[in-house]
Amino acid sequence: MSTIVGLRATTLTPFAYHSLAVKGGTATLPELISDNALCFGLAAVLGHVRAWSALPAKDYQRDLRAMPWRSSVLMADEPRLLPPLARRLNLEEEGGFPKKLRDVANKGNLKQFWTTQEVPPASVFRGALFGIDPFAETGLDAFVIRVGLHRNGMVKLERDDQIRTVRLNAWTAMLFERTLSVQRFLIYPLQLTASMPLDEAAQEVAQWN
Repeated sequence: MSTIVGLRATTLTPFAYHSLAVKGGTATLPELISDNALCFGLAAVLGHVRAWSALPAKDYQRDLRAMPWRSSVLMADEPRLLPPLARRLNLEEEGGFPKKLRDVANKGNLKQFWTTQEVPPASVFRGALFGIDPFAETGLDAFVIRVGLHRNGMVKLERDDQIRTVRLNAWTAMLFERTLSVQRFLIYPLQLTASMPLDEAAQEVAQWN
């Protein structure tokens, strides 16, 4: 994996993940797009369907091994969140779920009304991809990938030759039996290393196989 591609990611539509518990719902982490969200989003766009098929049991190590790239975490230039947005989950009319499930509809993430906080459009994130260069492979200047709950967020990826340092996800490294020092523990699947030069990051992810 000798190719290093600096990336600029710009949100085109809002997106959220169930990252943080807040009163009445959940909020996403506004400061990053995870390495795995990027990798799986690219796999979908570039036709690597075997790498993210819904048919096999979830296995991140297996799926990442099927992809010809690894990535850093994409860090936000200016982390921002939109105001809380109310959502409704209509289990009776839309879900078609049995009564025993409807009876717990007011508990946890199954309650009918809850809120999320989303990352707004025009938010910029930066990081790097290691492996094949998708821009050179396809001749395209940009890609649009989907991220977030139900893949409802759209993110434009462009080359950024100004990237000099990146952060890796130590949790992803652990999948490949690599132990990295963690500077910031956000949630279990997102454990950020300190910033490191691109060459050093490329040498590390080359061992994630």
